[in-house]
Amino acid sequence: MTAPALSQIPGPTGRRLLDTTYEYERDRLGFITRCQREFGDVFRFSPTTVVVSHPDVIHDLFLRTNTDFRTEGSLFSGDRTPWEEQAQETESNMLARRKGWRGVSRSAAGAHGARFLDHLDTLVRGSGGRAVEVFPMMKAFSGFAVADYCLGGHGDDVTGIADAIDAGASASVRLMASSLSLPRWLPLPSVLRAKRTKRRAMARLERHVAGRSPGLAGAEPRDLLDVLLAGRGAALDRAAVVRLMDVVLRASHGVPGATLAWAVRQFALRPEHLERVRTEGEVVRAARHGESVAVSEFPYTAAFLNELLRAFPPTWLMGRWVQRDTGLAGFRLRRGEQVMFSAHHVHRDPRWWDDPHEFRPERWLERDRPYVGRAYFPFGAGPRICFGNQLGLVQLTLTIAWLAAAYDIEAINVTEALPAPEALFVPSGLEARFRPRRAST
Repeated sequence: MTAPALSQIPGPTGRRLLDTTYEYERDRLGFITRCQREFGDVFRFSPTTVVVSHPDVIHDLFLRTNTDFRTEGSLFSGDRTPWEEQAQETESNMLARRKGWRGVSRSAAGAHGARFLDHLDTLVRGSGGRAVEVFPMMKAFSGFAVADYCLGGHGDDVTGIADAIDAGASASVRLMASSLSLPRWLPLPSVLRAKRTKRRAMARLERHVAGRSPGLAGAEPRDLLDVLLAGRGAALDRAAVVRLMDVVLRASHGVPGATLAWAVRQFALRPEHLERVRTEGEVVRAARHGESVAVSEFPYTAAFLNELLRAFPPTWLMGRWVQRDTGLAGFRLRRGEQVMFSAHHVHRDPRWWDDPHEFRPERWLERDRPYVGRAYFPFGAGPRICFGNQLGLVQLTLTIAWLAAAYDIEAINVTEALPAPEALFVPSGLEARFRPRRAST
């Protein structure tokens, strides 16, 4: 018996594609919930897109990324990049990732922690105790923090690069927020802006990489760029280094900032969590002064962060593009089609979690793992797991701990700041005041 093609998979029927898109845009989370309830863990969203919701199917998708599927899809419709060219670029990217995973030294990581927490203080104290919108401020901070880790080890000012990447990513997000993909040649302002800001960001990044000399033999790397340019390990061409840097820096666009905004919201809703995070303040004060610390020294803060990533995954909707004709979960897919899956829905599915709608950091402190099977993947999984997942966990843990230890936080509109599942999952419009605490010195 021949496996069904995507067009034969159950899904919303009797309606034109535009109508289905309209229903999805009106209530994205609710639309996926209703379709999953009606059609099961695999349903067709459009003539070229299927949505899967079972953790085992999603894990299979993760494992087969780089062979049958790919993460990189074109921002524009009508991508005609040859398969051989895609495969060659994928292999180059993976070589750069493997070399980059060596990371930097503990002393360099400690210096980085002091620098980005100092930058956080500059931003937060600059608000002067006035109400500020939390997500934009935290997005700007996290963009700097990742750029500093990647490029700032030699004392370079990386704010210009962080700003250029942010401008390019912001223009791209405006296009990604829509369910409809536009062709590259369409002369709309949004398309032209996305292409222009992308070119500017890449040019600035390329100049920075070209200006850095490879590290001396035996010298400790001071940042990720040093690691990638070092003579040890596989030699990388400049284009591969620039591509990896671009991926890491774009991944920082908003994702850590969204998690930090959720942290502020949860501190306001559940002050007892704030107080428990503050008990680990002495460790984060050591990091603030340049000492290298580990996530394991913040058990409750790490549990709080894990629960944030479970309940409010910033990258709430992920996808893979079909790289070559293949099968998945008993159906056939053709090259160019797309598979989508929602971390938000899997992370709140009662089949895999106890009390999934309750925000409970303590579940991560228990002896047993708090979920069934493979039902937790805030950073993805498999060979293309988010390259910066470990960096992100360290930076987020330190930042959450420092916000709690150094500031009294007053959320202004916590009940009105509703979840907004667009390109990222954020508490829309959340505002707060940050006032320094005496105990933070």
